[in-house]
Amino acid sequence: MLVAIVTAITFLPCQAQNSSTSPKIENYNKGELEIKVAPFGLDGNEILVGNILTDGTIQFSWPDIDLANYESSDFFMNHLKKSIGMNFCHDKKMEENNEEIKAVNTKDLLLYKYGQYVGFLQPSTRKEFSDSDTLETGSSFSWYYSNGDGKFKAVCTVYEEKGGPNDVYEIDKNNVLNTTIYEIDFKKGWNLVEKSLLELKDQKRGEELITTKFKESKATIDQIPNNINWHLKYWANDELLEKEHQLISQTPIAKSQYENWLPKSLGDFKRTAYEIGKELERMPSTDNINIVFEKDLQKIEVTIVDCAGNKEAASMYTLMADMASSEWKEDSETGYQSATKMDGKPVMIDYNKKENRTTLSYSANERLLIKAEADNIAPKKLWEYLKELDLEKLTD
Repeated sequence: MLVAIVTAITFLPCQAQNSSTSPKIENYNKGELEIKVAPFGLDGNEILVGNILTDGTIQFSWPDIDLANYESSDFFMNHLKKSIGMNFCHDKKMEENNEEIKAVNTKDLLLYKYGQYVGFLQPSTRKEFSDSDTLETGSSFSWYYSNGDGKFKAVCTVYEEKGGPNDVYEIDKNNVLNTTIYEIDFKKGWNLVEKSLLELKDQKRGEELITTKFKESKATIDQIPNNINWHLKYWANDELLEKEHQLISQTPIAKSQYENWLPKSLGDFKRTAYEIGKELERMPSTDNINIVFEKDLQKIEVTIVDCAGNKEAASMYTLMADMASSEWKEDSETGYQSATKMDGKPVMIDYNKKENRTTLSYSANERLLIKAEADNIAPKKLWEYLKELDLEKLTD
């Protein structure tokens, strides 16, 4: 009976890593990306398995891995039956089940640019993105890693359950809700599995008619099919990403440059203190200068951070640029916070009207983050003073 059911299912028991022609993403414009998988979790456990070239061509290169190098591998791997997703059946017809080996589903093809996670790739025969709830016939594909050779062949059937006496549910074998066919032949290493929704069916649940997944299959295949649509989900801001990459490659400002540039005054405010290389809260870089200017009861404290040559500082630079890129304002009982433009430059404002305290944050010279805090000075007036800082001279 099992053989008769599975004759329509493609079964090619080989490791699947290549296509007869190179896969390609249509209308691609994201530059070169790395493809990684994380079957054993993120945080450094990602495994490089290929690249996307600038023209959208996808090149896979599945590496040999040593499970001993992944401390969490045993936690993520399961016996074939569980790893392939056969969790509940009213009726199980098992032809083969290797219980000696374990496997894990990589699930997503993660995309990285300059070391940052920027999106993912979904291979599917469907025209649009799909998920586990999608009610559309077609196939999706994912790679599994197996620690050995093993087969799993079975048919899982789920029937409708009807309420009986004393709230005991009875199985109605005349009403099949779902049948899933498994034809799995794993080799040690990476294996490609095609998950197919073969048939939908309108079925009655109580008084309601709903569409259900009537017949499905999961089977190993030896090649990436040519009819796959490679759906790209990409969320990175490429302009900011390129800027961050450029910043990391630049040389930070030297201490002597800060010393030679250091202004003695800011308008009619006199410099009263300064520190180069200050440890700053929530800022990973000590490539900075902190200057205090005072006049009577007024004080301006300016911190200038050079974000060059430091990955975390460069990320802070692009984060600030992104936050200040669109104008907004939030009022509070004591004042307001906003992102606006002052003389055409995006500036973040935090103004406490009750205490007459202003904080302005902005970027400059394609590498500097400036934070200015002032007592007894309103935002517009503080900005007029800050314009007198000759920041171009600092980065020349």
